Amino acid sequence: MTGKDVADYLIQNRRQLRTRKGKPCVVCAHTDGHCLRMEDGTAGLCPKADGAGSVKRYGEYGYLYVLTPGLSTASVATLPKLAKRRDMTDAQLDALWSPRIARWRDGSQFHVGRLALILGVSAGSLEALCCGWDGTAWTVPERNGAGLIVGVSRRFPDGAKKCIRGSRRGLTYSTQWADTPGPVLLVEGASDVAAGITMGLATIGRPSNVGGVAMLTELLGGHTSRVVIVVAERDKKEDGRYPGLEGARSVCKELSRRLVNRVSCRLLPGTAKDLRAFWRETAKDGQRLLKDWGIR
Repeated sequence: MTGKDVADYLIQNRRQLRTRKGKPCVVCAHTDGHCLRMEDGTAGLCPKADGAGSVKRYGEYGYLYVLTPGLSTASVATLPKLAKRRDMTDAQLDALWSPRIARWRDGSQFHVGRLALILGVSAGSLEALCCGWDGTAWTVPERNGAGLIVGVSRRFPDGAKKCIRGSRRGLTYSTQWADTPGPVLLVEGASDVAAGITMGLATIGRPSNVGGVAMLTELLGGHTSRVVIVVAERDKKEDGRYPGLEGARSVCKELSRRLVNRVSCRLLPGTAKDLRAFWRETAKDGQRLLKDWGIR
């Protein structure tokens, strides 16, 4: 069985083989559902790793790691046949989530304002992202490249973040993002998007360090004159791994191949880990950040 056989099996059964509680990634040990792993832990696809010791990279699914040499001599026929889950279309997901997002937004101004104070961003930025409150956690819709809501992320008062069951990971952005002139910043996560909007920048959130390329291609494809900046998180690990920067470079390379836009990858000036930290530490608006980057 080749590495491609293993990767194909993981990707084809990704709904069933996503990491979860009790089934962590075989490489990064996270259980947030971004990685894929064989049920017995013999191999996995990790988008957060830097590739050291891996077999090969498989696009946005990450690097393939085979931990058991016996897999190389096994047959594809020995892999268990997993029952296929019937996936909903993006249109069906939008029909499911849009009314709920509207309901959670209704009367949520107090809770959204409370989250704005916690994150250090403007309440208007969270309102632009259609943030709401479901009675237990704050909710933020995630959209595909056409603007359809395909999932919902929840942020709990203790800081924990999870996607609602049945969600599909998507991009986080205001439907009016294109009305903001200047470069388009691609960041990780909803709070960084809110910080970018607060700073007066057109900002779109990726679901992970390497995720969302296909959706970004669709979303940005009609805005060919816009400069695109993939913002890398400053998250270098003690063992030398740098998932934020490596992931951002991967996204930049792939978008440069797919789009006619000018695409670059940048770390934030100074020592800030991400855009929200930069905003809270410096209070610089978007124009001052662009000046620091040498962008007019």
